[in-house]
Amino acid sequence: QTLYDEFLNNIYNLDKDGYLNDTKNPWAFANAYYRAAHRQWDTTRKADVIQFFKEKQLIGRNNCSNGCRTTNLDDIIRLNELNFDNVHLASETGVLNKLNLQCVSLDQVSMSNGKFSSVNLNGVSFDGTRLDNARFDSSSLFCARFTGANLSGADFGNSDLTGAHFSNSDLSGAKITQDQINQASFDNVIMPNGEKSRFKSSTTTKKPITQTTTILTSSSSTTLSTTTPSTTTTTITSSTTSSTTSSTSSTTTTTTPIVSNVTFLNQTTYTVGLSPWSVAVSDVNNDNRPDIVVANSGSTTISILLNTGDGTFSPQVTYAVGSYPRSVAVADVNSDNRPDIVAANSGLTTISILLNTRDGTFSPQVTYSVGQNPVSVAVADVNNDNNPDIIAANINSNTVSVLLNTGNGTFSPQITYSVGQNPVSVAVADVNSDNNPDIIAANINSNTVSILLNVGNGIFSTQTTYAIGSQPYSVAVVDVDSDNKSDIVTVNEQSGTVSVLLNTGNGTFSLQTTYSVGKYPQSIAVVDVNSDNKSDIVTANANSSTVSVLLSTGNGTFSPQTTYVVDDGPVSVAVADVNNDNKPDIVTPNQKSETVSVLLHC
Repeated sequence: QTLYDEFLNNIYNLDKDGYLNDTKNPWAFANAYYRAAHRQWDTTRKADVIQFFKEKQLIGRNNCSNGCRTTNLDDIIRLNELNFDNVHLASETGVLNKLNLQCVSLDQVSMSNGKFSSVNLNGVSFDGTRLDNARFDSSSLFCARFTGANLSGADFGNSDLTGAHFSNSDLSGAKITQDQINQASFDNVIMPNGEKSRFKSSTTTKKPITQTTTILTSSSSTTLSTTTPSTTTTTITSSTTSSTTSSTSSTTTTTTPIVSNVTFLNQTTYTVGLSPWSVAVSDVNNDNRPDIVVANSGSTTISILLNTGDGTFSPQVTYAVGSYPRSVAVADVNSDNRPDIVAANSGLTTISILLNTRDGTFSPQVTYSVGQNPVSVAVADVNNDNNPDIIAANINSNTVSVLLNTGNGTFSPQITYSVGQNPVSVAVADVNSDNNPDIIAANINSNTVSILLNVGNGIFSTQTTYAIGSQPYSVAVVDVDSDNKSDIVTVNEQSGTVSVLLNTGNGTFSLQTTYSVGKYPQSIAVVDVNSDNKSDIVTANANSSTVSVLLSTGNGTFSPQTTYVVDDGPVSVAVADVNNDNKPDIVTPNQKSETVSVLLHC
């Protein structure tokens, strides 16, 4: 503190508050201060000043506004003549009684014989860093990156290397356990035995949430809430019903090896309404930042959490909808280039539409009649008129409802089609390559999926059914084997599995292959989470309070699950890049804890 004050007041005669509040270039101060005083410091002082910068929020800010390397130490110590050889960085260093270097850069720094004790090094970049004979004790290197680093003779102790990546580096003579090797990935690395690695990806199912560091704990939460009630209701009713036939096929089960590496940071949670049951992620206020929309079945509301720009979210604003909303979708239904909200009200026989008025605010709901107890809704143009239509799954009438868009955000009366017993989820995709979107429904009590082919103009054929796992709860339709044909993926609540049915080419499907996930999975998303152009599987597991990630091998098979802890009772999952770092993040609503969890991609 004395050196700090002397530097400000006597050497540069600077306005301290002005520098600390300079959000555009705070590094100019830190760099000048560091370089001026560096040679006066012994190793203890070097450790102290890093901690001091952390306290002043000049390095390693926890929000990491553009991924994990925007806030860094480059301007402070990325100079060859400055080194940290023999420095001991420990959790008791400095005034904070903990050392959190999360998301900083230690590129091109000499730290030979350095020691890290109980230090948070999550997401740290060690590019060209000298770490020969360095020791890491009880520290977290979650998602750390070592590129061209000298780690000869380094000792990783009992530190966590989950998601760490080593490339073009030297680990000769290093002390690293087999478990730690399994946690990390290695590309062109000289290993401790002197042999050079080929690319080796992580094979661990260890949960990176259960760390012993000062930052990664079982959960980290923010409690936020605001309420803006607003509602009027207009009800339009009518229905037409058509009948169905079905055919069923049997099942097989296989497993596949681990293929690639992806990790997610610890959750941040936000308060929403009572018993949140469904989530959508979409930019509702046109600021190029994805926002969170949640259906709260226990409070008959929709929560909107606007993105503040760095993957964090403002307190919720709520809008009234119908009784027990169990599903929500976001799409521009009135062609004004503003995303609107569609909710399925399972306590009634209606769906609600809330039109976006501007800046992410919404008009009071308008309702339309559908079948008994709608629990899932999808929005897609099924009659090729460039107007999004609404499809709802009605659990107690064993039907799906189709409401065609009349062109201005209003909808014609429903037409209904019979499906299996108690449909709980619906998806819309072209499964037979005729450029007409088809309907796929998951039927929880008949253990089947129904496929209704679009015959043109938004009219659908009678169902064909395929057997899947016990109590399918959610369905997604995505090409998972890169053959340009839409495949079917379901989560099966009772059996705790995922079923994959590959498209054989004409809208028919092969027998299922199943993969284990967590307890009572209730939602699925299929999206590329590790940037290899292959569709991966993410599930929300209600009774294990986890999400499962199954990486695609590229041929329609998947690696065993890796799980991440979220709050109590995740019942829905969405995957989207919420912090604009070009990496998909995970969002879940947690029914029992009345929160949403956000897990940023490392």
